[in-house]
Amino acid sequence: MSRKIYKEIEQDNGTLTIWGSNRWIKIDYAKPEWSDNQEPYFRYEDRRHYLSEILGTRFPNAPEWIKEFDGYANDSFFSGVLVKLSDDGEAVKAFTFCS
Repeated sequence: MSRKIYKEIEQDNGTLTIWGSNRWIKIDYAKPEWSDNQEPYFRYEDRRHYLSEILGTRFPNAPEWIKEFDGYANDSFFSGVLVKLSDDGEAVKAFTFCS
């Protein structure tokens, strides 16, 4: 996947870069290793991301830049995936962030 910069955000501790194509990704269902039930997931950068692993962005004192997204999941202390959900809940837009 070619990385297209979606946005760069200047912060006190450096620049946060967000990459992504801004395209909708269909949500599918599969049984993860930790559950006996089917769960919704999307495939992004050759990995399944289950929605149950995504944390919401509506929390007290959330930084302004994260409020345009519906959720996130960290890959490390400095990077992760940001998610925007479609209105019908059938697709997501996924982005990679790194600081």
